[in-house]
Amino acid sequence: MDLIQLSNDQLMLAAGAAGLIAGILLTRILSNSDQKNAKREDPRNHRIRELEADLRTVRRQLEESDEELNATNEEFKTSVATLQHLRSSMAERDTKIEQLEHDLKGSVAKTRQLRTELQDRAAERLHEHVRATQAETELEVTRAGSEAVMSEINRLQEERKHMTSTMKALGDHLMPESELMPASELSDIDK
Repeated sequence: MDLIQLSNDQLMLAAGAAGLIAGILLTRILSNSDQKNAKREDPRNHRIRELEADLRTVRRQLEESDEELNATNEEFKTSVATLQHLRSSMAERDTKIEQLEHDLKGSVAKTRQLRTELQDRAAERLHEHVRATQAETELEVTRAGSEAVMSEINRLQEERKHMTSTMKALGDHLMPESELMPASELSDIDK
């Protein structure tokens, strides 16, 4: 088979297999040399490397802790500022509430006073209406009484005139003129 006749996938597969085999061989060679070096290496060096690794780990943890502490400090400062802002807002709100309560109490007192005045005026108006109705009734009664008295006076005057004329007629008829009452007395009766 020619190289030209192989497809791209087959070439890639062959290259991958060759790389894998080369990696395995290189790893064996290096591990054998590390094992030889490890046998010759001093255990104190190994301990030093472990301590250095631990030191790096502790430093990394310290840096992370410092970052967390700084973030916590920033959050705390923000929280304190927010708390102070909320306290001042609450104090302003409490002041407004106190002012509104004071205004409300004043308004309630004024409303009560106005309600009392309105009730007094309504009662006074009712009394005035009753007095006006009573006065109107009295006036009607007085008017009716006056009309009754006037009609009675008119009736009595008519009756007197009628009686006077009847008496004159009877007197003329029954008595001569000399025996009649003097004219001055008759005029007094007419009055």
